[in-house]
Amino acid sequence: MADGAARVTGEVQVVVTTTGPAALNALTALLQSFTDSVPVLLITPGMPLTHPGRGNGLLHEVRDQSAALSAVLTEVMRVTSPGEVSLAVGQTLSAMRSGRTRPAAIEIPLDLIEAAGPGTRHPSVTRALPAPVPSAIDAAAEAIAGSTRPLIIAGAGAHGAGEEVAALAETLGAGIVLSSNAKGLVDDRAETTIGAIGVLELLPELTGDADAVIAIGTELAPSDFWPDPLPLPDTVVRIDIDEVQMLTNADVSHPILAAAKDATAALNERMSVQRTESATIAARDWTGGWKARAASAMESDGRPWADLSTALTAFAETDDSPLIVAADSTMACYYGAQTGWKARPGDRFLYPAGAGTLGFGLPAGIGAKLAAPQARVVAVEGDGGAMFTIAELAAAVQAGVRMSLIIVDNGGYGEILNEMDDRGDTPSGVKLTGPDFPALAQAMGARGVHVDGADALLAALTEAEAANGPTLIHITEDSRAGADMLD
Repeated sequence: MADGAARVTGEVQVVVTTTGPAALNALTALLQSFTDSVPVLLITPGMPLTHPGRGNGLLHEVRDQSAALSAVLTEVMRVTSPGEVSLAVGQTLSAMRSGRTRPAAIEIPLDLIEAAGPGTRHPSVTRALPAPVPSAIDAAAEAIAGSTRPLIIAGAGAHGAGEEVAALAETLGAGIVLSSNAKGLVDDRAETTIGAIGVLELLPELTGDADAVIAIGTELAPSDFWPDPLPLPDTVVRIDIDEVQMLTNADVSHPILAAAKDATAALNERMSVQRTESATIAARDWTGGWKARAASAMESDGRPWADLSTALTAFAETDDSPLIVAADSTMACYYGAQTGWKARPGDRFLYPAGAGTLGFGLPAGIGAKLAAPQARVVAVEGDGGAMFTIAELAAAVQAGVRMSLIIVDNGGYGEILNEMDDRGDTPSGVKLTGPDFPALAQAMGARGVHVDGADALLAALTEAEAANGPTLIHITEDSRAGADMLD
């Protein structure tokens, strides 16, 4: 939940657990937050200061919990006195709010939980994001001024710079490719938006055909852009706030260490003067051709989930409020909604890209709705992944969270079944005898319905917005895997 809230707000969200199993359970979610650069702070007790190194059977005993946390997180502090707690909070928040945002943890030994001591308030100190260096902007502008096949690749680090990215694309005539978590940065329906096509096989052909790439706030990671490695042209302009990430996953000809909003605006200002009309016209023609090819591929690959994408697009347009889709690591999301749902500027697609944790959608959606109550929230999960966190539906009922949870049912772990079939393996452990999902929702106090078709799904989503709590909407998947596993 904290991860979803942090993605939507951009602010640090705090999780408090008990020691041992609870902290280690949270570690999986923190791994997801770490790989997607999401600011979540875990505060957890730890073993007492005097705890024997070999252990003595204390409840929830973990001999070195900090070491376990440090295997995932780079910022872990174990305090050793009551007075150090406020210092740890101030230092940790300072680190989390400066530069690239990532999760962290503070461990407080059990024998200090109720201890008293002098405390001093330590405010967090936030380092200002670097301003773009004019010479770097000038060099990048000169390099792409004559480009006739420019491509912008934008990631979640570009959120907050959507208008600037769209303006640069318009000036250049460039196409925009988005990472999964960048959906909603720009209008998917715009002529310059090719889309969140990281899963499409044609992506390497597109990036290889470009004569200049401008990468903005993206890791260019294989978990976002599946065909790996991506061929890139000699001219690669990269805008990032992380100097280490700047050198990862690409040979960068023109690095710009700066915030996405400022650097993109500065680059567009230069291009408005240096760009020739003939180059922009040629680029628009090139972008239009690739947009058409990508649209055809998205329609073909996403056909089993066309009802889902169609309903989400129509539902978004029924109201001016933002639509947040909290997605799971399931085919319905990465082959379906990610490519097929036409997001508007301000909409969001929350996706567990880096770690690919199952069961992410529902708790992330709950957190997103609590953090942004004015938004409409739809979580999308597969029937297999849903079982990892379905108990969170009871929490949504208790908190009165109005949102929809769409369960896309193909009878099991469809992606794994397909991979087993493709390798000639005998499928094993992939077909699931799942629950009656609408009945399960009702048993938890939520609404639960089954629908068929895009129109019925749209109607169910609309009705859910009038409910006093969560609504589970069950649909079946007309796919290769579904044909094998659904009875």
